[in-house]
Amino acid sequence: MRINSGGHVLTLAGLIVVSAWTGPSMIAAPPAENSSAPALDRQLLSPTLQAREADAAWTELQGACHPPSGPAAWSKTPPTAEEQQKFYLPLVGALAGKMKDFYTRFPKDQRAVQARVMEFKFLLMTVSWGDTNKQAGLETAATSLLHDTALSEEDHVALLGAVAKTSAPEKARPWLQAAVRNAPSPKVKAAAEEQLKRFDGLGKPVELQFTAVDGRAVDLARFKGKVVLIDFWATWCPPCVAAIPEVKKIYDEFHPKGFEIVGINLDKDKSKLTQFVADNKMEWPQFFDGLFWQNKYARQFGIESIPTLWLIDKRGALRDLDALTRLSGEVPKLLAE
Repeated sequence: MRINSGGHVLTLAGLIVVSAWTGPSMIAAPPAENSSAPALDRQLLSPTLQAREADAAWTELQGACHPPSGPAAWSKTPPTAEEQQKFYLPLVGALAGKMKDFYTRFPKDQRAVQARVMEFKFLLMTVSWGDTNKQAGLETAATSLLHDTALSEEDHVALLGAVAKTSAPEKARPWLQAAVRNAPSPKVKAAAEEQLKRFDGLGKPVELQFTAVDGRAVDLARFKGKVVLIDFWATWCPPCVAAIPEVKKIYDEFHPKGFEIVGINLDKDKSKLTQFVADNKMEWPQFFDGLFWQNKYARQFGIESIPTLWLIDKRGALRDLDALTRLSGEVPKLLAE
């Protein structure tokens, strides 16, 4: 889940999928805890639809998009994001398969394009949750959608952003370059060009100097030889707060081995920030200027949504623009270089 500079939700890390997408979403919120919703049975986990007619198949799809409420234990102890992902990941993968089954069997149905969009959303979610086996399918779905004349201009723009944020640069660059060449409108072309700019800083040094709220002098140039995470975040941003336990876990594990974190905070209230940092035992330095989305470094580096997590390698070069879902794997790799 991310929040952009307009205050809108860009991606939900739970099962409700609206991604950075302007089109309608079929999926509904999970039933209430006292619901008698079934567990994940065989049909829910099947990638194919039972219905043979288009209308019946669409009704079946809508029913499949009402996920069960999860294990009964969750009503007493709220699950972590990792527990939710583990529980719902098979269901999300099955939903992607069902969407493909629908538009494959009913390609001329007016709802086929919506099924293709939803397939992409579900594949995007599975990849963001760590299922790398779905990456190829995600790229195929994205390429197919890019050339779909039935896709709206708004959906094209959102598609570009979603793929740019979830694909490795070596894969995203040629895809975005193709999008520039084949864009169906000037707006889509401009969006593709803007996404390409995100990668310009990769492999280049990042200059960052400030005095943290606790008085520490911070200069990235002095962190050469260490791996650094730059965390653009705010206390008012629920997904930012939700990510903190995982960030802290990685910090505690790898800080003794040369891992550092620098926070770039977009709050307005300094006292709220300092209290939050103290309460959550966040030991790394924080930059604060109280300017909200006009934060000095958010503007300088073109940050339009949070949380945004950058990884800097031992040479001081930017290596990852969106490390939120890859921290546990990427940090030890960079430390080993």
